[in-house]
Amino acid sequence: MSWFAQILWDELFGWAQHIVASLPDTPLGSRLRLAFYRSCLKSCGQFTSLSGLWIASPQDVSIGDGVSFNRHVMIDATDGEIRIGKNVLIGPYSVIRAADHVFADQARPIREQGHVGGVISVEEDCWLGSHVVVTRNVTIGKGSVVGAHSVVTKDIPPYSLAMGVPAIVKGSR
Repeated sequence: MSWFAQILWDELFGWAQHIVASLPDTPLGSRLRLAFYRSCLKSCGQFTSLSGLWIASPQDVSIGDGVSFNRHVMIDATDGEIRIGKNVLIGPYSVIRAADHVFADQARPIREQGHVGGVISVEEDCWLGSHVVVTRNVTIGKGSVVGAHSVVTKDIPPYSLAMGVPAIVKGSR
């Protein structure tokens, strides 16, 4: 695809995604969001979502069956990959982002140093509370619960209860 065609495609996709994200929180709105994302995700099971779901680089995102996205969730696989297993619950205003800014060179502005990508895997039957942030190169193990407002920067073992900034394991279920 030429650079112009890619820019045009990205622009049209952005407009379409904005419209889809703004659909009302009704069964029809959720079905239309699912249909839209099924057409562009790497793989996509049956999921439900409320308004405001935003997925960047959908070609690098896999979503399993039974996943539920609450309001205004952002999934950003730019420069990386994101895998969300079956029956995962993601609370409102959560952010799952597969890349971080590079900031090692103090002589250059951070915005000019680019990004470094990674892989995020949220295994099946997890619950991420409201406003959770998940950073690159993290696996949240099967059956884990991550408390509201936590920032996950390291792997969480299966069936763990994790919370805090940064998130640490406080127990198991």
